Amino acid sequence: MKRFIALAQRRNVTPSGILFIGMLLVSFGLVGCGGKLGNIEPSTVDTAIADAETALAAAVDVDAPTLASDLFAAAETNLAAAKTARDEKKGNDALRLAYQAIADAALARTNSMNVTKNSELNASILQKETEAESLRATVDSKEEKLAGLHTEMQDIQSEHTQLKQTVRDLQKENRELGDTRAAYGEQVAQLSDTLEEIKGRARRAETNIRNYGREVAELRRKLEVADRRVQEEGYQKRAVIAEIDSLKRQLREQAEIYTEKLAEANQQNAGEKHAEYLEQKAQEARAYVDSQPPLHPAKTGRVSLSAEQIAAGKMALGNWERAWHANDLNRHLAYYEPNIIADKVVIHESKEHRSKIDLQQLEADLHQMRTHTWNKAKVDTEVEGESVIGIQRLTRLAMPAADENATELYNIWIREIWMHQVGNDWRIHHEIWQVYENVPNF
Repeated sequence: MKRFIALAQRRNVTPSGILFIGMLLVSFGLVGCGGKLGNIEPSTVDTAIADAETALAAAVDVDAPTLASDLFAAAETNLAAAKTARDEKKGNDALRLAYQAIADAALARTNSMNVTKNSELNASILQKETEAESLRATVDSKEEKLAGLHTEMQDIQSEHTQLKQTVRDLQKENRELGDTRAAYGEQVAQLSDTLEEIKGRARRAETNIRNYGREVAELRRKLEVADRRVQEEGYQKRAVIAEIDSLKRQLREQAEIYTEKLAEANQQNAGEKHAEYLEQKAQEARAYVDSQPPLHPAKTGRVSLSAEQIAAGKMALGNWERAWHANDLNRHLAYYEPNIIADKVVIHESKEHRSKIDLQQLEADLHQMRTHTWNKAKVDTEVEGESVIGIQRLTRLAMPAADENATELYNIWIREIWMHQVGNDWRIHHEIWQVYENVPNF
């Protein structure tokens, strides 16, 4: 085997140059050992290429493709060229390129590691500088707080001195108050006794007030019942007065006829018989009125509706009345229950005719009554049980007065409406008509 001795000169040689020289020496050695110049074993080339691939993988592990991209790209290029030379049976070129790839990969790995260390070192330096700045700021803040605490301490010491003086003043006042407390003790005891006496009086007064309140409530209830009775009696009284006026007029007519007959017959005691006749007719009229059944249910004065329900019922009555005066008969009839049976009473010349009418007949009668112009005289509202009652009095002139001594005669139409709540609506479940024909206005 031949040996080659290379004398090293003192000069700067790059790692790639060293590897290249080493590759040449290995190649010459292999040639010398094989005895054939330029003939290299394939296993040697494969080993060199495998080492180059290992070197590249190690460079990838330290992020050499990013941090040492040029060297890493050169290593990849040399490795690819080495593989191409191996395939072309160029052993020397393949071995040289493989070692060059190893050198480039090693340099790329070293540079990448250095860059990483430098970056970490710079980051650590920046972090330390930041921490130092933070510490300096903290120290400055602490110093400012310390100065503030010194100032506060001085203020507290000053306040402490003032508080001591205040305590001394309060102690002096307390001693003075202690001297006067005994004098006020007797007065407080007297005031306590007086207060207890006043409380007793207040309790007795409160009891009396509650008793008076119950008595007042009972009196109010009785007064309301009395008012309703008075209103009802007043309404009935007006009807009776109208009936009596009609009877009087009829009696006057009958008296005139009777007087004429007495004059013709030259009867004696005409005045006495005439008085007896008038008294008899009046008794008959009163008996007839008393014999008639009541037109509406008995009123007890009890109320089962709330204030809100009463207000809603009165509003429905108002809408019903406005529909009549607006000649809107359909809306007027919409408030009636379909199965309603109304009482109709017509008083003509002291004779009363009663009838019951259903909704269809009621509609027909309303059409007939609407042909005349009726004036609203009065409207009253009552509450009975679960019903809101509206009493409407309408009048129209039937016969003007013939002279100043005569009396105008009217037709008076009194409608008594009983309305109750059905679901969310209010409906008329009973109505009473009282029609007085040719009577004085009452």
